[in-house]
Amino acid sequence: MATSDRTRRTGEHRTAGRRLSRYDLLLLVIPAAFLLALVGSTVSPLPTRVFVAGASVVGALAVADGLFVNPPDGDR
Repeated sequence: MATSDRTRRTGEHRTAGRRLSRYDLLLLVIPAAFLLALVGSTVSPLPTRVFVAGASVVGALAVADGLFVNPPDGDR
């Protein structure tokens, strides 16, 4: 039975001590923004839609940064 070794193909070895890449951090920013919006909406008298709109803008900026400003290169 043939098996494939993805670590050889991508050139990346996953270890517990590995630093997070820029794209890992961008993917963490999006849910963090919505969690902060949830917390902000519970402690503030402002409507929830204000916080959700702000979190959406932050998420859209993170996606735009990851796709257009600093796109991934094919070498990794």
